[in-house]
Amino acid sequence: MPNLNSKLSPKQPEFVLATSDYTKKVLMKFNVAHFYQFTAESQKMDVIPDACIDILFWKKGGKLITKIAGTRLEKGITDTDINGEYFGVRFMPGTNPVDRSLPLCEIVNHEWDFEDLIVSNEKKRLIENMFYANTFDKKIKVFMTYYLNVIEKHLEDTKNLKYFLRNEIIMSSGNLKLSKLSTLTGYSERYLNKKIHEDFGINPKNLIQFIRFQKAIGNLTDTINRVNCINTALEAGYYDQSHFIKDFKKFSGQTPINYINNLLCNSYNKKLHVIE
Repeated sequence: MPNLNSKLSPKQPEFVLATSDYTKKVLMKFNVAHFYQFTAESQKMDVIPDACIDILFWKKGGKLITKIAGTRLEKGITDTDINGEYFGVRFMPGTNPVDRSLPLCEIVNHEWDFEDLIVSNEKKRLIENMFYANTFDKKIKVFMTYYLNVIEKHLEDTKNLKYFLRNEIIMSSGNLKLSKLSTLTGYSERYLNKKIHEDFGINPKNLIQFIRFQKAIGNLTDTINRVNCINTALEAGYYDQSHFIKDFKKFSGQTPINYINNLLCNSYNKKLHVIE
């Protein structure tokens, strides 16, 4: 089976900049990309498109606050509570952990109270256990205990069309067109357009662009201290530098060079701690 982890590890580098210590634990199983935690040191964080859904938990005023946030369609900003201790879960593209309550298209570009979307007989146990979990590992365990109880719909048949489409788009790093998917699957472009919107909450163009952009972000952050990091980013599948810069500015609000300089000036690598 192709290693999707080597092709897509969705990132939000600005989350790292919002704290002095950001911990991330990679899973890449059960449609969960990774877990992360940080203590917010600002009132806002920048958010970039990643085609993913995040669930976040944090304490405020002796109460556990929750939210579920869909991918942005362009660079955005989300509010944070200063000194709030955040625990987050990032899912792979096309995964909807609240599909019994909301379709993906209604989560995209929006934030909702996650607690309001949990089935009542599961809510109390998850919220209480998450509130009292006092370590990163315990929070992961609590969440996965809950998630594995509702995971049946999230364990995709590897032979179904949704899995195939996601696999092809990710393995190409977003470097393909809908016409190519039509040729590979035998389905019309019109049908695939409808199918992708239903299964991923966004249209094919956005899905492909976001996967390619995230590949570029990954290449940049993985080679942040190299002189040729821009050339490395171009390997994400952009056909020339102007195309790369245009998309990068659209989705990040900055040129690639300014983006990297911002990460370097704010000690991105020193703040980020990854647990494999």
